[in-house]
Amino acid sequence: MNGENPTPVPDPFEKAAVLDAHSLRGLAHPLRLRVYQFLQAAPATGKKVSTELGISSASASYHLRQLETYGFIEEDPALGTARERWWRVLHKGFRMPEHLDTEAPELSTALRHALTARWSERMAAAVDLWASQPEGWREAQFMADRVLHLNLEQMERLRAELSETLARYAHEGDPDGRSVNVQLAAFPFPETDREPFGDTEAPPGAEKGAL
Repeated sequence: MNGENPTPVPDPFEKAAVLDAHSLRGLAHPLRLRVYQFLQAAPATGKKVSTELGISSASASYHLRQLETYGFIEEDPALGTARERWWRVLHKGFRMPEHLDTEAPELSTALRHALTARWSERMAAAVDLWASQPEGWREAQFMADRVLHLNLEQMERLRAELSETLARYAHEGDPDGRSVNVQLAAFPFPETDREPFGDTEAPPGAEKGAL
C-alpha cells in the first residue's frame, strides 16, 4: 500500500437536489415520483411519459407542471419544438436531510412509502424473471434478509460502510454492463412485528430468505 491514502470515491449524489420542507411536497406522491424517475433516464415529452407510464395525458401534464413548479425539471430547449415540449431533470437524484422527519414528518413518510412501493414493484418484476436469467447472472443475483443486534455506533458504521461500497461500485461500474438495481435498508426492528427469531426457523445471525 506504500502508506498512501486511498483515492476517495466520488459521491454519486454530489449533484443531487437537497430537499426541504417545500420541495419535499413536490415528490411526495407515488405517480409524480414515477414521472420524475422516468425522466432521470432521459428527457421526454409529456406524450411519451403518458404512453410509457400508462397514464392519461392530463395526468402526465399535471405532474410535469408540478415537478417544474417545485424545481425538479425544466424544458429542454435543444429538443423542444413549436408543437412539443421536452422535459429534463435538473439534478441527479435527491437527498432528504434527516431534519425533515421532524419538520415535515407526514411528507417524509409519504415519500418513503412512494419509494418503497417502487422498490417493491422492481423486486416483484425481478422475481418473475429470476429463473429465466442467463447462466452466471442467475447465480450472481441474490436476495437476503438478516436481523442484527447493533448499538447506535455500529448502526452508523454499517450505514457508512454500505454507502461507501455502493458509491465505489457506482464509480467503477462497467458502461457496457447491465443495469443492476441494488436495494438496501436498515432500521430498528418494528415493534408491531413478531419478535425476531422468536418462532422463526432461522437461528440468530442466520440469513433468511437468501436465494
